[in-house]
Amino acid sequence: MATGAPRGQYAKTEQFRLDVLDAALRILAERGFDATTLQLVAEEVGRSKAGLLHHFGSREALMLEIVRHRDEVDRAAYPARDDGRFEASVSLVAHNATVPGLVALFAVVASLAATDTAPTARREYFRTRYARNREGFARRIAALQRDGALRDDIAPQAAARLILATMDGLQTQWLLDPGIDMADDLRTLFALLAPLPG
Repeated sequence: MATGAPRGQYAKTEQFRLDVLDAALRILAERGFDATTLQLVAEEVGRSKAGLLHHFGSREALMLEIVRHRDEVDRAAYPARDDGRFEASVSLVAHNATVPGLVALFAVVASLAATDTAPTARREYFRTRYARNREGFARRIAALQRDGALRDDIAPQAAARLILATMDGLQTQWLLDPGIDMADDLRTLFALLAPLPG
């Protein structure tokens, strides 16, 4: 009887991958990006550095895989809703502040992707990720504008770029000053998109 769950060797490989991603994120939270080495991660999961390289290819690929995995988890946990309040985005930002190392990892890997001068998996992932998120926000904003739930004097594409810029910018500021309430500031931005009075 098929259950849809991974079986056999595939299940073991997938569990190993998840164990490595979790271990790497813990080390990132404790030691920071520069001090997180493949050797430390390998020791944490009881494998060799060569074994990690076999599965991930490189330290850079492992860091990107953590970001990719967390994006998948977050999309499932915080699905977008067209309610005019963008609470899923606010909840996601609040959640990210509770996962040590994740915000810093995202900021570093995204910055490195932006400075890649040649096509790389890292650059392509973030290029595609931002395009998908811009399109998703713009589509929801346009629908909400048609319904009168958001002000209609801002182009949906521009509003989408501003939302993403605010989310990422708040994360950078929060890394430098953890007293900043990212979720509350993001709510303020969304309030500015509400219909103008009169």
